[in-house]
Amino acid sequence: MSYSINQLKLNTAFANLEKGNYQAALPTLREFAEKGDVDCQYQLGFMYETGSGVKQDSALAKKWYGKAAEQGDCSCQFLLADLHDDDEEYELAKKWYEKAAEQGDIDAQNNLARLYAEGLGVEQDYVQAAKYWQMAAEQDDDEAIYNLGVVYDDGLGVAADYVQAAKYYRRAAEMGNADAMVNLGFLYQGGFGVEQNEPHANELFRQAAELGDATAQFNLGINYAEGVGVDVDYDEAEKWWRLAAEQDYAEAKAALAELQKIRAETGE
Repeated sequence: MSYSINQLKLNTAFANLEKGNYQAALPTLREFAEKGDVDCQYQLGFMYETGSGVKQDSALAKKWYGKAAEQGDCSCQFLLADLHDDDEEYELAKKWYEKAAEQGDIDAQNNLARLYAEGLGVEQDYVQAAKYWQMAAEQDDDEAIYNLGVVYDDGLGVAADYVQAAKYYRRAAEMGNADAMVNLGFLYQGGFGVEQNEPHANELFRQAAELGDATAQFNLGINYAEGVGVDVDYDEAEKWWRLAAEQDYAEAKAALAELQKIRAETGE
């Protein structure tokens, strides 16, 4: 009988949560969270993190996420790490990202890689960063795959290897990653790790530009202005520079100003 009553209380509390009636759910959530119920601990953590039905309180959010995290809940391990990360408590962030990463959480793997890459709470270590990006890449995470490309492109903890960089950029680009499209475009434009192919570089810049990437828009504009892999076309250059300038891209603004001077002098 007690099990049935407890289940009814929990069902009622979670029904109230679905309706957004957090305050009505709060007493039951707290009762069962204190008894070790992971779902209730998560919900309390969320409520205190977001200020839903309670006064926002990061310390209490950490407390309840922490209780669930200690029981091995992967989501709460990540959320707890993320709160510590936001508060620049990087050593604690590392601890909980590691636990979530070991359970296969892609965001935890990427964030842990970032801590190692930037030396936050740990000694900067690109080898360790690459380890965690590799874990996420094995789960087909495009951002991790892109970052592995950067590791080989810039020689971060490894010997620079443009062939490897191109491989990772290409894989991420095929998944729709605009940053990877841009960097792969630079490799094709310069002939680094691939056969030089300026028209293909422009195709990649265009793909990323159409996704709204300001760097791609700017560089596509440059190539139209200078006739790199395309015929010189100032109208196209202006089009792409304006799109980049709308995103407050300083070099695009400068390029537009220079183009206006050229057109004023030449009458084109």
